[in-house]
Amino acid sequence: MTIPFSETLSFYRHALIKQEKAYLHPLAARTSTHSRQAGNEEDYRLPYKRDVDKIIHSRAYARYNDKTQVVYLVDNDHITHRGLHVQFVSSFARGIAEILRLNLDLVEAISLGHDVGHPPFGHEGEEYLSELSIMFENGAFAHPLQSCRLFTDIEPLNLGLAVYDGFLCHDGAMNSSLIHPSFDKTWEDHFNDKKQKAREPEYNIIPGTLEGCLVKLCDTMSYIGKDIEDAIRLGIISKEQVPKTFLGTTNQEILATLAKEIIKMSYEQAYIGISMEAFEALKFLRDFNFAHIYVHPQLKVESSKIKRAYRLLFELLLEDLNHLNEESYVWKNYTFNKNEHYKNSTSLVQMVVDYISGMTDSFFIRTLEKLTLPRRIDLRECFR
Repeated sequence: MTIPFSETLSFYRHALIKQEKAYLHPLAARTSTHSRQAGNEEDYRLPYKRDVDKIIHSRAYARYNDKTQVVYLVDNDHITHRGLHVQFVSSFARGIAEILRLNLDLVEAISLGHDVGHPPFGHEGEEYLSELSIMFENGAFAHPLQSCRLFTDIEPLNLGLAVYDGFLCHDGAMNSSLIHPSFDKTWEDHFNDKKQKAREPEYNIIPGTLEGCLVKLCDTMSYIGKDIEDAIRLGIISKEQVPKTFLGTTNQEILATLAKEIIKMSYEQAYIGISMEAFEALKFLRDFNFAHIYVHPQLKVESSKIKRAYRLLFELLLEDLNHLNEESYVWKNYTFNKNEHYKNSTSLVQMVVDYISGMTDSFFIRTLEKLTLPRRIDLRECFR
């Protein structure tokens, strides 16, 4: 007798869940605790794996490849962009999570989606967009909050609570060497965390899972050594300038040492952490990056232009949206295909914030050129 395909899939799904129960750390995230706000979805994949696939097939994920990590407007194909960064975080965190017996799919989902809320030109762009949002009485802009907003309101994916929580909580890893999860978070807790983040963008929110805590720490670790490597490649600093700590001086050495530190400190524990020695060395390297790389004059020669461009584009789009509404540029190129809830509940200022924050670096420039630079007139178009 032939077994129906649906029964075959169900058999293997239950086998995976059984394997999950036997293998995972007692406090790791499980299929049984996965929660979607819009309800569960039937699928042959386990739910966190389904979340991973939703993220990598999203439009927001596709835009990563032309979003700045640190260095912008530089012609060098080997410099890290946002899309590479999230893959570095995912690979690094998953390698550690496998040994700690954490949920690999949840780690991957948080890692790959945590930075989708970043606007053009990295943290610098985030600063300019936040200033404009505050100026127009819309509150501060914070990319962790925008990452959640993007996959709930703008491009709704109905992801799991622990995934959204990981997005929201991924920054602020350097506040402590040990991160104790706020276990058993509810959707109400998440909504309250979002309100807190909106009020205080720098507020350090603790994830509700060990997986979220791991990504929080690995996010910082993944960029520090890599940014040093990129800066050397660009001639911003020399190898001799890199501080010598017990972590090592190359990205490979730094990551290898930090991975061992996390595993040694966190194995079979109810927290994720590193030793104080490693924590202080990591902070020292991070401070070095801020002093010698992130504000280097050679990387900031276009900063004043970018800041003016942000304001000009923001005000042009908002004025157009205010006057023309559904005939405006923003509506025709962005809002028209959003769901009715978004259209009816989102302020005009927030629509402009959402539109700009979702742009890639090059699309930002192209949009500004299109709206501000004169073009040749095609009289045939005029008399149609």
